Amino acid sequence: MRTKKLLSILVLALILSFAYFSYITSLKNFTLSDKNASYLGGIKFHRAASGLEESFQIAQQENKPVMMYFWAIWCQYCAKFQTDTLGNPQVKKILEEDYLLVAMDLDIDRDVAQKYGVSYPPYLVFMDPKGNVLQRVPGAVDANYLLPIVTQVRDQVRKK
Repeated sequence: MRTKKLLSILVLALILSFAYFSYITSLKNFTLSDKNASYLGGIKFHRAASGLEESFQIAQQENKPVMMYFWAIWCQYCAKFQTDTLGNPQVKKILEEDYLLVAMDLDIDRDVAQKYGVSYPPYLVFMDPKGNVLQRVPGAVDANYLLPIVTQVRDQVRKK
């Protein structure tokens, strides 16, 4: 009787381990980025791979500020920031409608991070369409902190 019980527990443990391994593997294979875009916090960002110059050209044509978001897959603060701050309905609406958004993966886009003096995620750099830095937001700030900044930078660029 004890052998059957022990065997049942081992089989159940193997099944659960397999299910967990399958789940983790599927998360790793989930596409956060493709060649031209990253999808973070439910928002589509341009990728550095598609070229920063092209992003600034689009921003100039549309007279939109650029928000560069530096993140990393291993960054636990980034996940919360993407969900709570970038996913906030007010912040998300302004970003999607009024900004050209560019995502920079710190593990891949090291040269861009170095150019802008970014050494840790999450980190936001706000720029005008010509690439002049207007504002920096280091760390995982909340939506109440970020909302006035995205509004102010947007209005500042629109006045030009």
